Amino acid sequence: MLRELIVHERNVIFILPYVALVQEKVQSLCPFGLNLEFNVEEYVGGKGKHPPIQRKRKSSLYVCTLERGAGLVDCMLANDGQLGGRSIGMIVVDELHLLGEQKRGALLESTLTKVLHFNHNIQIIGMSATIGNMQEIGNFLNAYVYTRDFRPVQLIETIKIDDAIFVINKDIDGSLNSKLNRKLNFSVYSTDMKKLDPSGIGLLVREILPSGSCLIFCPTKSSCQSIAKIVYKTIGKEVAHVDLKKKEELYKALKVEGDGKVCPLLSRSIFFGVAYHNSGLTNAERKLLEESFLSGILKCICCTSTLAAGVNLPAQRVIITSPYVGRDFMKRSTYRQMVGRAGRAGLTENGDSVILCQENDKTKIKELLERGIEHVDSCLGTEENVVYSMILSSVSTGCASSQQQLVDLMKRTLFIQQTEKLNSECTVASDLVESCVDKLRSINAFDNTIENKLKLTPIANAAVAANLDILEAQKLYTELMEASSALILTNKLHLLYLAVPYKECMTLERQNVLEIMTNLQGDQQALANRLGLTELCISQFISYGRIKNVSEIIWNKFLMSLILNDLWNKESIWTVSQTYNLPRGTIHSFLSRTASHASSILRFTESLNDKKLDHFPMLFQNIVPKLNIGILGCSSDLESLMGLPSVRFGRATQLFKAGYKTLNDVAKANKKELCNVVNNLPLKVAREMIASAKLMLLSEAETLEELAESLRADLNQSMSKSKENILWF
Repeated sequence: MLRELIVHERNVIFILPYVALVQEKVQSLCPFGLNLEFNVEEYVGGKGKHPPIQRKRKSSLYVCTLERGAGLVDCMLANDGQLGGRSIGMIVVDELHLLGEQKRGALLESTLTKVLHFNHNIQIIGMSATIGNMQEIGNFLNAYVYTRDFRPVQLIETIKIDDAIFVINKDIDGSLNSKLNRKLNFSVYSTDMKKLDPSGIGLLVREILPSGSCLIFCPTKSSCQSIAKIVYKTIGKEVAHVDLKKKEELYKALKVEGDGKVCPLLSRSIFFGVAYHNSGLTNAERKLLEESFLSGILKCICCTSTLAAGVNLPAQRVIITSPYVGRDFMKRSTYRQMVGRAGRAGLTENGDSVILCQENDKTKIKELLERGIEHVDSCLGTEENVVYSMILSSVSTGCASSQQQLVDLMKRTLFIQQTEKLNSECTVASDLVESCVDKLRSINAFDNTIENKLKLTPIANAAVAANLDILEAQKLYTELMEASSALILTNKLHLLYLAVPYKECMTLERQNVLEIMTNLQGDQQALANRLGLTELCISQFISYGRIKNVSEIIWNKFLMSLILNDLWNKESIWTVSQTYNLPRGTIHSFLSRTASHASSILRFTESLNDKKLDHFPMLFQNIVPKLNIGILGCSSDLESLMGLPSVRFGRATQLFKAGYKTLNDVAKANKKELCNVVNNLPLKVAREMIASAKLMLLSEAETLEELAESLRADLNQSMSKSKENILWF
C-alpha cells in the first residue's frame, strides 16, 4: 500500500467494515501520511468530499466504510480509473469475509465485481482470518492466495465446566482432547459473592490481575452491564487503589463528554478497573474506555461480540460467558474472532481463552471447536436492490450500455461463479439481468425513448451519485418536491425531518409518544399539521397503537426529527435519552445514520440540477457539518477541533478552554502539554492528534495553492488570447 502511494504515486482506497475501524485506522495512519508525504482522507457517514478533491502534489489514501467505498469506486469508474486527480493503483479490503453477509456483503461483492470487470489495472488485496473457502474467493478476485498460521503470541484455549478448567489440545489427525488444568478456588469468595457469581467469572478475572487484562464477551447487550457489575463487586477492593489518579481522570473525561453526567454503573466500576462496552454507550464514551483499556487503566471490559470484529483491543485473557450470540449458537468464525483477541505481542508470552460451558451444550461446543471455518457464500442473488444499484451504476458510469454487457458483468460475480459450480448450464446471469432491467424500465429508471441502448433518467443518475437505491431516490424526489412548496424555515425541524432515513424506526413507548405529541408547540405543531398528523391521528394511536390516515414512514420520521430538533436546540443527550426513553448509544447511532443520509440528499440534489429543487443544496450544506460531528448544538468554534480523529465534544471543549482553539494551535502543540490539559489523554493519542492536525492543515494549504495555480494559468491563458486579438485587430 505504501509502495503504491509513495513509489508509484497512485491513490489507494482502503475499505473497512465499521465506522470505529475507519476512525482508528485514520488516526494511526496520519503520522505516516505526515512523514511520508501522502494525504489521508476519511470517508465515513457524511465526511469526505464527493467527488474527492483534485490533488496534484501528493497521492491520497481514502480510508472508508463499505458504503462510502462503493461510491468512490463508482466515481473512479466514471473517470477512467482516476480519483482525486490520480489513477487508483490499489484497493485494500479488510475483513473480506463480509462478502457472505446479507446486504453489506452483496454491496461489497458488487463493488469488487465492477472493479474486476471494468478496470484490470487495479490490484485488490483482501484480508481475513475467517474464510473457509479461501481458494474459491481467490478465484473470484483473480488473486494469489496467501495463508499463514503464525501467531506472535501462543494461544491456550480452555473450557470451563462447573468449577473445572480443561485445556483443549488438537491431535495430529485434527481431533480434540481435553486435559484438566485446574479448579477454581471459590474459598476466596464470601457467601454473598458466591450467590452473586456462581459461575466464577470474577475468579477468572482475579487470576490475571493486577498486571494482566481481560475481555469478557457476553451474549446480549444487557448482560454486558450485569456481568460488569458482578466482576467489579467480586475481584477485590485492593485493585481500587491501583492507578487511582488516572481513573479519576477517566471519570472526569466521561463526565465532560456526558455534559456533566456519567453512567451510574461506570461511575463505580471504572475505579475497580472494570467497564462495559456496548451500543448503549455513545461513540465518545466507548472511545474513552477503549483508550483506557489499551493504556492499562482499565483491566476488564465486558462487551458484545461486535467488539471482536469492530475494535482492536488485545488482552491477556478472553472469557466467553456463553456459546450463544443472542439466541443463536455461535459460529466458528465468531469464536475465532473472539479468542483471536487473546495475547498481547511484546507484553505477554501467551494469551488464553476460557469458554463457559453448560452440561447440555458440551456436544455443541465440541462440534464448534472441531469444525472448520464456515464458507463465504454470496448473498447477491437475494438482494435485488443491490443488483439494481449495480446495474444502474454500471450504466451511469459509462461502463455498460447494453443488456449483454450487463450479463457479462453479472457472470463475473461470486454469486454466478458459485451457482455455475453447482450447475454449469444454468442461465441465472441472463435471467437475473433481464428481470432486473425489466423492473427498472417499469419504474422509469431508464430513458425508454432511446432504443437499443441503456440510458438512465436524471433521477436514476442522481441516485447513483448519491449512493441511494432507485426506489428510495424516487421517494426522496417526491418528498422534496412536496416540501419545496411549503418549506418551514423558521427553524431546522423541517430540514431535519427530511434528513431522517426512510427506514429509520426506533420503538418508543406509547406513553412517551402521547406526552410528546400532546405537547407540540409552534413550528413543531405546524410541521405536524403539514404532514397530516392531526388530533385524529393521536386518537387513533391511543386506541390502536398505530395511525391509519398517515403512512408509518411519515409518523416515524416525524418522531425521529423531534429527537434531532431537541439535540439541535442544545438539549444534552442525557436529557433526550430520558425524554424518549432510548439509550444514549442508540440516539448517537441514529444521528450517524442521519448524517450519512443528509449527505446523500445533498449529493442527490446537486447532481439532479433541478431548478425546482435548487435551494436544497444550500440548505443541506448548513446542517450536514453539524450532523457529521455528532453534536448538533455544538458551538461553531469547536467544529474544526472535532474534525480531528479521537476528538469528541469533551476533548474539544477542554482543548478550547486551554487555548488550543484552532487546528493550527493543536499542530504547534507539545504532546505532553496536551496530555496535561485534557483528561485521560494517552501520549500516543496526543501524538496522533498533533500529526492529524498538521496533515489536515497541509492538505488545506496545498489545495488552496493548487487552486491558485489553476486560476493563474487560466488567467494567463485568457490574457494571452486577449493580446493576440489586440495584435490581430
